[in-house]
Amino acid sequence: MRERRQRKFKLQRLLSWVGAFLVVVVLALLIIMLIAKLPQKQTLRSATSLAEQHAHFHDVQKTYKANLKRPYYTVVGKNQANQPAYAIVSSDFKHIRVMKQTDGITAENASAIAQRRVAGDVTNAGLLIYRKQPTWVVTLQSKHQVHYVLVNFKTGKVIKTLNL
Repeated sequence: MRERRQRKFKLQRLLSWVGAFLVVVVLALLIIMLIAKLPQKQTLRSATSLAEQHAHFHDVQKTYKANLKRPYYTVVGKNQANQPAYAIVSSDFKHIRVMKQTDGITAENASAIAQRRVAGDVTNAGLLIYRKQPTWVVTLQSKHQVHYVLVNFKTGKVIKTLNL
């Protein structure tokens, strides 16, 4: 009887150590993930503050990143005339291009156009400057491939499709 209790006690002790170890590992992974995302969050904050200061943006709703050779940061908000607008900030933070949302198609429209061209699930849609024109880059994921569809912001025409 005593041996049985000792074995049960040892098993409980082992299980508590294993549980504590798993908790520590999960917490460490969460902390590492948070620290890894800090530079990206800081970059998006910098793009937002640049758009607010130099392009006179306000009521910022969203800031996101689009990447094709080099990253661009898009700030969605309102311009000086209080109209919904986009501000595209270059990766070196030296150039800002502002355009009204009504001057082109939305991210949802660009995604629908891209899905008509390539079958797959949309994982991202972002604005950038491609050949000096504002362009939506829509990322789609199919079974074993990633597709990038470039859609002209103003006309909604597909410029290029890249398959990786």
